[in-house]
Amino acid sequence: MLVADRYRLHTVIGRGGMGEVWHAQDEVLGRPVAVKVLLNDVADASAEARFRLEAQTSARLNHPNVVGTLDFGTWEGRCFLVMELVDGGSLAAELTGGGPLHADRLAQVAQEAAEGLAAAHEQG
Repeated sequence: MLVADRYRLHTVIGRGGMGEVWHAQDEVLGRPVAVKVLLNDVADASAEARFRLEAQTSARLNHPNVVGTLDFGTWEGRCFLVMELVDGGSLAAELTGGGPLHADRLAQVAQEAAEGLAAAHEQG
């Protein structure tokens, strides 16, 4: 599936209450990206406004511990948000996957999350 004549969707890597996140390829720049597409069953004016606000808010953030926003638009009547694709698993998978985390790793994860949240707070 090709979104906006540019982003080729490959596999779903996540799903939330408002959208699905896909592993995709930017056909113009030749790089992997993540594309979040608003779900059809929640795509009313209110959901679209929240999705647009999410895109605008995330686009203002610039920090190594925050996923960057690359593009936003509509395609076949659905909103989509293009973000950097982060290699690796989810935090949930790391916390539940292989037994207890060592204290050093847990401290690192907490620090990186706190730094990202602090940047979001500082940058509005």
